[in-house]
Amino acid sequence: MGARTGNSTHALQKRAAAKIAAVLGETWPDAHVELDHRNAYELLAATILSAQSTDKMINTITPALFAKYPDPAALAKAEPAELEPLIFKSGFYRNKAKSLIGMARAVVERHGGVIPDTMEALVSLPGVARKTANVVLGSALGKNEGVVVDTHVARLSQRLGLTKQTDPVKIEQELMQLLPRAQWTDVAHRLIWHGRRTCLAKAPDCDHCPLRPHCPTGSTISANAGKLKQMKPAPKKTAKAAPRRGAR
Repeated sequence: MGARTGNSTHALQKRAAAKIAAVLGETWPDAHVELDHRNAYELLAATILSAQSTDKMINTITPALFAKYPDPAALAKAEPAELEPLIFKSGFYRNKAKSLIGMARAVVERHGGVIPDTMEALVSLPGVARKTANVVLGSALGKNEGVVVDTHVARLSQRLGLTKQTDPVKIEQELMQLLPRAQWTDVAHRLIWHGRRTCLAKAPDCDHCPLRPHCPTGSTISANAGKLKQMKPAPKKTAKAAPRRGAR
């Protein structure tokens, strides 16, 4: 009985995921990674830099970075003191400089200066975790090896009832089971675009969201947002002056 119920729930989730993927495809057909890049090396470096920052900020930094270090071989020869000023605005620039140089040296030493095209090889590079590897594999190398789970994908997949998990690795595994492999990269991009443009964390635009019919939490979020807008601050209470002794 338990196994049958579990299979039924999974089947329902797969159907829901298919509907959500279809609507996202119609809504954001051109969704793509928003880090400017011309090749796998540039996307890998930009993704490392994007941690705790925004794509918009990183796109202001990378032109000068790639002009000075156009490939892994050039970056492998960099010294932290000359690299750090170029990436200062990205935040955590010392750690990121260390990761970038370490990544480039590993690419040169282990892969002849060419960004590897497997998950195993990418995650073995300094500064590269699974999410970063998924970005590079899916957007620069055309390989669907997994689903990018950033804050937007995690938040939306929970809101849409596709997962109850909070750990990015577990969320990714569940999404990989619900979606066809061919959709892994595209759906992640579209969830990210939807999260940045419509389903915002604190003020989701549920009234104009094409996913609302498929969103189990949309009505609740929208209702709560409406209540907050209607709430007015309570008038401040003014303390009454204490009567003076002898007063009548």
